Amino acid sequence: MRTQLLAVVVIPIVTALVLGGLRVGSAAQNAQDADNARQLVRVVDKGTALLQKIEDERDLTALYVAAGRTGDTSRIDTQHSKTDAALAQVRAETAHVHGTTNSVLATQLAVLDAFGPKVASLRHTVTRSTMRWPTVVDVYTALITQLTHALDLLAPDIAGHVLVIRVGTLETFAQATEKASQQRALLGGVLAEEHFDANEAQSLALAARQQQALTDQFLSSAPAAQRQFYEHTVTGRDVDKADTLQKQTLALQGTSRPSLDADTWFDTMTSKLDLMRRVEQSLVGSAEDEISHEQRQAERSLLTASLVELLILLLVLAVTHVLVQSIVGPLHTLRASTLDIAQRRLPEVVRLLRESSGAHLKPIEVESTAVDSTDEIGRVARAFDDVHRDSVRLASEQAQLRGRINTMFVNLSQRGQSLVERQLKLIDHLENREQDPDLLASLFKLDHLATRMRRNEENLLVLAGEKAGRRWSAPVRLVDVLRAAISEIEQYQRVQLRGLVTADVDGRAVNDVVHLIAELLENATTFSSPDTEVLVTCLLLSGGGAKVEIQDSGIGMSTEDLAEANERLLNPPVVDVAVARRMGMFVVGRLSGRHDIRVQLRGSSPHGVTAVVMLPQKLVREHEDHMDPPGLSARYNAQGRLTGWRNYDTVEQLDESASASRVHRTHRHGARSAGNG
Repeated sequence: MRTQLLAVVVIPIVTALVLGGLRVGSAAQNAQDADNARQLVRVVDKGTALLQKIEDERDLTALYVAAGRTGDTSRIDTQHSKTDAALAQVRAETAHVHGTTNSVLATQLAVLDAFGPKVASLRHTVTRSTMRWPTVVDVYTALITQLTHALDLLAPDIAGHVLVIRVGTLETFAQATEKASQQRALLGGVLAEEHFDANEAQSLALAARQQQALTDQFLSSAPAAQRQFYEHTVTGRDVDKADTLQKQTLALQGTSRPSLDADTWFDTMTSKLDLMRRVEQSLVGSAEDEISHEQRQAERSLLTASLVELLILLLVLAVTHVLVQSIVGPLHTLRASTLDIAQRRLPEVVRLLRESSGAHLKPIEVESTAVDSTDEIGRVARAFDDVHRDSVRLASEQAQLRGRINTMFVNLSQRGQSLVERQLKLIDHLENREQDPDLLASLFKLDHLATRMRRNEENLLVLAGEKAGRRWSAPVRLVDVLRAAISEIEQYQRVQLRGLVTADVDGRAVNDVVHLIAELLENATTFSSPDTEVLVTCLLLSGGGAKVEIQDSGIGMSTEDLAEANERLLNPPVVDVAVARRMGMFVVGRLSGRHDIRVQLRGSSPHGVTAVVMLPQKLVREHEDHMDPPGLSARYNAQGRLTGWRNYDTVEQLDESASASRVHRTHRHGARSAGNG
């Protein structure tokens, strides 16, 4: 039931987990994309700084070459160090992004990482060659263009539409800054060389127009806050002076030599560039703030989605647990109650009903199961309570019926025993008066049949669970008990006693022991050939008690039949029709259980069955001096065979030559004396 319930609940749980997992996965991907975008913006930031350092290196190098490669190179060396430091920072940032990006982006980052050798090669070329300063500006500008293009390719991998716009605005303004730096280099070279031709004037004018166009494009696309920051930043005396100097120089082109000092122009234009780069850094910082904001939102979204998924899962598990327990718990209680009823309570009631007489039974209260719910399980529990009550009611009715049947058995047995006792007294009277040997022998046979009838009547008492009315108060010799049992079977002549011992049987158990041995002897003689003997051997046990073995040479029993018979002897079944067909074994089982006598059937060699009767110590003890009941003791020859009887009340000896009728009469009355007590 638990598995079935869990199977029903697993489907919505799995569905919730899948959907929640997709939501959490999407949030995690968004957080990862935001983190990658943040790393890329940092790469763009460091790349922009590298662009500025290379621009400064280009402009200083062009000024140095235009001056004839003479003068102080400390500013160029310092700028080389700054450029190298910026290259190292770009490589460090790209290293953080390599492991979390795709192959195309990794290729672009590798291009950025490879700019160090390109810069070193360019420096070597400029230093070793005799190229003029315009060429130096061109080769540096080409390298700057490559770097700018590499940074532009990172924009599509930056998450978020707003960020892409911000990065695009940054690219536009960075190009405008580059054009301003080119103007610084071009005009600085003209002033340092003190020569201004048409090509140089055209390049300078073109750079100025491009800067203005890019600046206008930036102002048209940038947010209002960035436009305001630009307007408040890129203004002032240095900006106006730089524009004025540039216009004046262009106006003098072709008429006279420029009178402006190169260092003055360089410093003035550098001041303007610093203001523009401040705006550029503001744009980079704005992009970083935006991506940091998006990353925090993505992380909060991931955390919220994870918590919601966890709460939903815990809620589903809690509800599932409550539902399963609300169903499985009562089922477990119902199962425990039913098992308790089936294995303990109902068998105990049946046992009590079996042990009771059944005549005056009190109503038995049936305790309801512990399930008191009103759902389907509760209704099943109520139905089982009804079944339990009906079972107890039927058992009570059967006990009452069995009690009435037992009462009937007792009445029939008592009536039959009364008639048999009267019959035995009449036969005794006739035997005492009769002298004709043939007629006396017939009376002896009739006497023997009546004794067997009395045993059968006692079987009815055993079936009814009653004890025989005959009692023996004093201990009786075990040999007399065995002789009394022999005398109660039809073929008593076939029984041979061996190994007789001097022991007494408790008088209260004498009649039951006689009855038990007689039933076993009856079976032994019935299921063996009439021309064979049945041996009865008796042995005192060292630990107390006695063992009586009854061995026949009959057809024997299979191992399965022996096991079944021993089980019936150990646990006698309820009285029914089948018991009536095997009354002897049932009676033996009942009588042995009454006195803790252990009876077991074993196979004999080469064939036949041996019945082993273990009399407990409480029933058998060593022979003591007491008033012996009237009876006979057996006389055996050296081979252990019965040769005759002697009456130990007198000194009279009987042997095989005596009259057969006298032997039979003496034997019969002595055995009956031991049985009647």
